[in-house]
Amino acid sequence: MKTPNSKYFLTFLLAIIFTASVFLYADPDGRTGRTRKTSTSGCGGCHGSSANTGVTVTVNGPDSVNTGQTVQYSLTITRSTQLGAGLDIAVRRGTLSPVSSTIHLASGELTHNADIPMTSGTVTVLFNYIAPATIGTDTIWATGLASNSNGGSSGDEWNWSPSKRVIVKLPTGIENISTVSDFSLSQNYPNPFNPLTSIKLELSKPMDIKVRIFDNTGNEIEVLHDGKLNAGQHLFKWDAAKYPSGVYYYKTEGNDFSTTKKMMLVK
Repeated sequence: MKTPNSKYFLTFLLAIIFTASVFLYADPDGRTGRTRKTSTSGCGGCHGSSANTGVTVTVNGPDSVNTGQTVQYSLTITRSTQLGAGLDIAVRRGTLSPVSSTIHLASGELTHNADIPMTSGTVTVLFNYIAPATIGTDTIWATGLASNSNGGSSGDEWNWSPSKRVIVKLPTGIENISTVSDFSLSQNYPNPFNPLTSIKLELSKPMDIKVRIFDNTGNEIEVLHDGKLNAGQHLFKWDAAKYPSGVYYYKTEGNDFSTTKKMMLVK
């Protein structure tokens, strides 16, 4: 005959088992710090000891973006034998934000709200990547979990996504569009410089010309010339005394061309 104490103990034990089962079930509130940005174990320890190549995890989106630009990406997890999914998405330099309602931001990374149901063994979530303000290379990492959706972790599988390399570049407005034979823009001299440098432009015929200076985030900071120039050589001097060390760009535009070159201010 069961005593009241044994009844309470059994109820308590079942509650512990149920709680543990829920905790292991694709981590209902999600888990961060499981990508290759910070971890070498992935989902190991809870959902299989090592990555399983049968699980396909892919980050899809542009390979290059402009500084400060917000671009939508997607993460797809595929495993034909499984029913649900979990995930962790991290970035090196940029910022992430959720688009799909099944994910949320935690500690700067994206993870699932609960076990995400798969359809025919696959699921895709959408998220935004906000590029940093400076040019360079960024990386998006992801780890995907394919769960059996049975309330426990036994039989779950996971894998890494190939690291997504993103080139962060200046806005297209200050990149080369085309070149023409009746115009020549030389590299500034000296380069690197501090704080004075000269920019030489040569024209074979009169034309309207604009010469502008941009910082490394693509913001226009000075206009050296905007108007008509005669044929021949023209020398523009730029005094960068009030600006900090770094990379700058000078852009020359005519009626049907635009050419940009890079220069370095070193103080």
